[in-house]
Amino acid sequence: MLLRKELKFNYKPFLIWLIVLLFFSAMIAPFVDVIMEDAASLQEFIKSFPKFMLKIFNISENFITPEGFFSAKVMIMAEIFAAIFSVTLAANVFVDEFESKTIEYILTKPYSRNKIFIKKALALFIYYTLFAVIFCVAVLWLFSIYVNYDYNPEILAGFTLYLYVIEIFFGALTILFSVVFQKSFITISTVMGIFLIMYIGDMLGNVDEKYEWIRNLTLFKYIPLGDTIKYSKIYIENSVIFIVVGIIITIIAEKIFEKKDILI
Repeated sequence: MLLRKELKFNYKPFLIWLIVLLFFSAMIAPFVDVIMEDAASLQEFIKSFPKFMLKIFNISENFITPEGFFSAKVMIMAEIFAAIFSVTLAANVFVDEFESKTIEYILTKPYSRNKIFIKKALALFIYYTLFAVIFCVAVLWLFSIYVNYDYNPEILAGFTLYLYVIEIFFGALTILFSVVFQKSFITISTVMGIFLIMYIGDMLGNVDEKYEWIRNLTLFKYIPLGDTIKYSKIYIENSVIFIVVGIIITIIAEKIFEKKDILI
């Protein structure tokens, strides 16, 4: 019952963010062949960019592939979409209950705090997984229809894995701060602040070797779009590690939820 309630009450934001991202992908996919037909001009165009711009987005001539073009046009934005989606959905599931005081009503039901938390976290896990899987299937389907040049479907699937990592990691942070602060503004602004610091820090580390150490503190160094294209390598091990870290953060949040008083 609790799981069904969470799924029912949160399907709208899930559908909105998914549709927006799929629409954006569908707008780009038909142009992949057009761009590849004039690859030489695209190569010259990339060379005309200031070096610092190429470093910021870790773009090189390796991006002159169907998956490289898709990465530059869609995936950079998709990562931001995934972060916002995961944070807002987790906030809806957890912190909104505290602010609306409906959590007090739920706690009067014959459910343990542990069970309440697990059902809520499971609802998020289901939506995060559906978001990633549907996006993956849709992108592979769009490429099979519109792209006639050779491309690596495994790289496209790897992009989806990275989105899933972002969802799990930042969703877990949102859950943790939700049960700690019990306020939506503090929770959402803190997690999105962490995301922006990591995102900008990764860019800064790419631009200037003097600040490269900052990248070690960011999630995006370990699931890099640019290096994935450049080396045709999916960073599966790093992805699994961060998913596990997200699960550990969620377990910590569950322990806090079991013991922490509801703020009045």
